[in-house]
Amino acid sequence: MPGRKQILIVENTAGAAGLAFQLLEDGPYDLHLAVSCVDARALLEKKRIDAILLGSPAHDACLPSLDHLKESCSDPAVIALLDANEHERYLACHKEGALDCLMAPFSRDRLIKSLERCMAIKSLERERLDFISMLSHDLKNPITAAIGSVDLVRSRRLGMLNSEQEEYLQSAIESCNEVVAMIDNLLDIHRHEAGKITFSMVPTNLAELVRHVANGFRGVAKQAQLQLQLLIDDKLPLLPIDRAKFSRVIANLLTNAVKFTPNLGEIQLSCCSGVSADSQPSVIIQIKDTGNGIADVDLPLIFDRFVQARNQCNRGSGGSGLGLAFCKMAVEAHGGTITVESCEGAGSTFTIVLPFP
Repeated sequence: MPGRKQILIVENTAGAAGLAFQLLEDGPYDLHLAVSCVDARALLEKKRIDAILLGSPAHDACLPSLDHLKESCSDPAVIALLDANEHERYLACHKEGALDCLMAPFSRDRLIKSLERCMAIKSLERERLDFISMLSHDLKNPITAAIGSVDLVRSRRLGMLNSEQEEYLQSAIESCNEVVAMIDNLLDIHRHEAGKITFSMVPTNLAELVRHVANGFRGVAKQAQLQLQLLIDDKLPLLPIDRAKFSRVIANLLTNAVKFTPNLGEIQLSCCSGVSADSQPSVIIQIKDTGNGIADVDLPLIFDRFVQARNQCNRGSGGSGLGLAFCKMAVEAHGGTITVESCEGAGSTFTIVLPFP
């Protein structure tokens, strides 16, 4: 019947799944029955499902085999159904991704309430992701167009400018680029959480990539009266890197260094070979600044989303608190680690360690 929610019950020889089918047989949903997870996957490829009532397999977890649902447009709510003798699996089912876990015997009312609540949660998640996707397209596109228009004027193609006009136009371009970076960070973090982000790893000369990104900051550093030093080893081995995302990691760290370092300060970016904490040959990238440092209360949370350290040098906006969260996600996706050492009033050092393949 049109408009009715589609519920898939996966038996897996669990008595709780059979009980769920009996309780809902004359209920407000369209029911679909699968004997096993294999049959369930075949059905999911053909039909959109709103929720899965998943009978617990006797000796193995079934939820991980349904991870691919996160990459589908349906992404149904999953509720684990346990038989009365499976108390030890209750917490495990939540860790495996179930939004709820019901242990037999349960009532029809309890089952329907669980279904409605879990489907509402999934609906809110989809609305959140749709909103973030809208941000990507409906905000980035006009901002990118504005950058192009301002740059056309700044490059004097439409007439001569004095130095003050050119400086203001350059500042407008940098502010627009910062907004675009915030949107990209937010979008990629949520794609990562939804299991939808992809990394295009290609063998990359990391020294060349780091130098290219750093050179783009020389104008900003000069305007802020900061000294930018590069210490780069050109004899590094090629590493599998997503160039676009890793460039953004370096750019985010340099942006923070510029923002939090007072005039006449110094920023040093180094990229060389070394060893990781577990003695593996690695490439080590460090960005040091002589800024205000990070307060002890902020330091443990600095890589969390929407956490923004206090800026005492009054340069740039407060930021979104997403740049470092993106850096951590992207570096770990490359098999590396990112850490920070800081002393309040004496600057900060961010260290990225990427083991050799």
